[in-house]
Amino acid sequence: MQTACTAPTLEDMDEGGDTKPVHIREVPSKVVDILQKRADAQGMSLTGYLRQHLIEVASKPTMEEWIESATNRTWGVDRETIVRTIRELRDEVDSE
Repeated sequence: MQTACTAPTLEDMDEGGDTKPVHIREVPSKVVDILQKRADAQGMSLTGYLRQHLIEVASKPTMEEWIESATNRTWGVDRETIVRTIRELRDEVDSE
């Protein structure tokens, strides 16, 4: 039986596989200053701090992704089998 697809974990994305550079233009100076202070407080470079946060954001599915994974899962038993089994069990109880 399969369960819903899960989003990749932080560890899955942080395994040192392929990487791509990302350039973000026109970030307000105050935002960069705040992020730099937060990175410094954790003993990280700004790049490392931002990379960690981007990985965390990507590891959490959006509501749409979560709903799609929940509705597209295979339960292993179809509806007809469940209904038939319930009816058979009820018939057994009724005949006793």
